[in-house]
Amino acid sequence: KQWYQRRVAITAGGEGSPCPVGTFSGNVGMVAADSCQACTAGFYCSSAGLTAPTGHCDAGYFCSSGASSSQEDLCPAGHYCPEGSASPASCPISTYNSNTGAGSVAACVACPEGKRTTGEGSTSVDDCQDVECSPGFYRDAAGSCHICEKGTFSNVVNAVACRPCPKHQYNSAEGSVQCMKCPDTAFTWGTGTASFADCIGPIIEVCSEEGMNGTCHVYYDDNLWINTTVRSVNVIRGEFDLFEKTNLRARFDTLSEEDGPHNVAELETIGALESFAPVLNDVFCSLDKGWKFHGSVRTQSKSGKACINWRKTPLAHKAEPNHYCQNPDGTNLQAKPFCYISETETEECDIPACVWDMACFTGVGVHYRGSTRTTDHGRNCQNWNRDWPHIHGYHSPKYSWAGVGDHTNCRNPDYEGKPWCYTTNLLHRWEYCAIPRCSRDDFEFYKF
Repeated sequence: KQWYQRRVAITAGGEGSPCPVGTFSGNVGMVAADSCQACTAGFYCSSAGLTAPTGHCDAGYFCSSGASSSQEDLCPAGHYCPEGSASPASCPISTYNSNTGAGSVAACVACPEGKRTTGEGSTSVDDCQDVECSPGFYRDAAGSCHICEKGTFSNVVNAVACRPCPKHQYNSAEGSVQCMKCPDTAFTWGTGTASFADCIGPIIEVCSEEGMNGTCHVYYDDNLWINTTVRSVNVIRGEFDLFEKTNLRARFDTLSEEDGPHNVAELETIGALESFAPVLNDVFCSLDKGWKFHGSVRTQSKSGKACINWRKTPLAHKAEPNHYCQNPDGTNLQAKPFCYISETETEECDIPACVWDMACFTGVGVHYRGSTRTTDHGRNCQNWNRDWPHIHGYHSPKYSWAGVGDHTNCRNPDYEGKPWCYTTNLLHRWEYCAIPRCSRDDFEFYKF
């Protein structure tokens, strides 16, 4: 009687009845059939009076709660059902299964190359559609999608290739749909730049405490009004003019990367720092022929050959003793900065030409080195080294510092208003020249 009670539910009348098919129970003393437990999902209970499920559901089938057969429900198409499945498992994305009764994921067939499904549980190869590669990716000839590398981008669906970032832009993240612009004062040597650090331009750091301590900020351009107290400064790359007043006014000092960190109180001229501006001409670009170019930005020639130290060249007595591209003052070997690639061979460097003070003038035009040679009224300019038709005192070499020489280009050796020249007209001694003032809206900084 004890064995029987372990297998049955005890009714209220005292006579035992077995738990129905599809249920089981290991308890004794139950008083109603609905106290029997439905067969666990993934298992089946094939007979009455069970104390545990009969076994696992067969592969290719699934058994919901209360199943009475090992093949209770046939696994549908688009799915697979391993042994003991409580419900069908969907075939993964980019696979399909057109048959019923699949017992493993191996029955899910991969879509043809270059195609994929939009979701799981596909039942036909017709559900496999052409792959759409999102922007930031490209699609190869086989139809597979690949992420765009750093320094490249794609901004259309199904791009056939990722495009390199244009010059003067960069991209430091994979899968990008656009590139970032370098600062206005910076440029890149080529396309496909993958890091902001490869934007070539001025960098300055200022700090609120001496010794480059306290709160520090890094800038890549001018700052006309520093809204915090600056007690130390470090030019990381290039040169900067540091002004005592806002808007680049009053006295100033010039610091370069070679000078290292400085406390403002120890600077030679200024006692405070309230604004600053980078020096671009002849530091990041070459003015005129680059005779005064001294930027430490390039140590290889235009073709990529390494520059040797100028100390090993015939111009060792005129050049700075380093590996950087130069055009030592007083030479006419090249029309722009160059370097020696051997002790006897020279090659031009790809240093950009300056636009400001070449195509336009800054300040009053003292640094203008462009080739405009006509006045505002359309009159031709007289050669600076000649005294006909007008006798004057602005000859080279005395005024070479102002760009005066054996040419007729407009210059400003006397700080008068803007660039000017003596005319070739006997009745008009001198006139201002037809040169626009530089502005960021109208002119880039560099010309390549």
